[in-house]
Amino acid sequence: MRLVALLPLVACCGKPAQQVAPAHERALADARPVDAAAHASLPTSSYADLASALLATIPADARLIGFGELHARTDRAQVRTTLSRFTADGLPAIADKLSDLVIETWLIDKGCEKTATTASATVDATMRRPIETKSEIAELADAARKAGIQPHAMRVTCDDYARIAPPGKPMDVPAMLTLTTSELGRIATEAVIHRDRDPAHKPWIALYGGALHNDRFPDNGVADWSYAAKADAASGNHFVEIDLIVPELADHDDVLAKQAWYPLLAEPSTAIRVWKRGERSFVILFPRAPVSPAGSAS
Repeated sequence: MRLVALLPLVACCGKPAQQVAPAHERALADARPVDAAAHASLPTSSYADLASALLATIPADARLIGFGELHARTDRAQVRTTLSRFTADGLPAIADKLSDLVIETWLIDKGCEKTATTASATVDATMRRPIETKSEIAELADAARKAGIQPHAMRVTCDDYARIAPPGKPMDVPAMLTLTTSELGRIATEAVIHRDRDPAHKPWIALYGGALHNDRFPDNGVADWSYAAKADAASGNHFVEIDLIVPELADHDDVLAKQAWYPLLAEPSTAIRVWKRGERSFVILFPRAPVSPAGSAS
């Protein structure tokens, strides 16, 4: 079986990307807009790098950690991806405590290659996935293995592929979101059960994917696409949500602009900032990339 790249399905924090079917966008339209004046100075903690931020933020008694990112897309700013930052700076910081890493990706079974390849191409086109994503997800899995961490991928059947991307028809986004949520929750639960049988296991299990699926406080209309409640139950209420936000990937997004943390993006900062959304729920904001004289981010 071969690995397929990270599925760029969602934007962040309980909000599907703009490409989500109109019915689901309408379910989010009633969300109360952020009062920029009231939230302009949200309290945050600052750190020199992602490693320091993670070590200071993740509770010592954590069992499952759900990392959620803003996926890179061809129609967004072309900056260093969240995925590459996590692989290089985040994973090494917690590797000594991490036994398993569940990744929002799938494996293609040899008996289903043609159907899977066609479905994957439809997903790529619909979600505007950069071609670099495939190699970046492979690098994350390789880095996990080298650190003694067991990587896991979603299990997708031939019937699943046909349902997600019916031949000759548009991609079924809700079906893809439902499958992803179910698979991530299943794998995480099984990993907890398996590791708990081994008294010598490392204490943490992490999941990495889109930030819709890890939401501990999902908005109405998208709660069914979060595995957080299942992860909390499996871990005995020791699930932690951490969203990783690259500012340039959130710019000019009307859906994300309704998030309480969004005004923080306008505040100049050269540090990694952490904002606490709620109990065991955190948002990590990267600093903006320096702008070159030509006007492009470096």
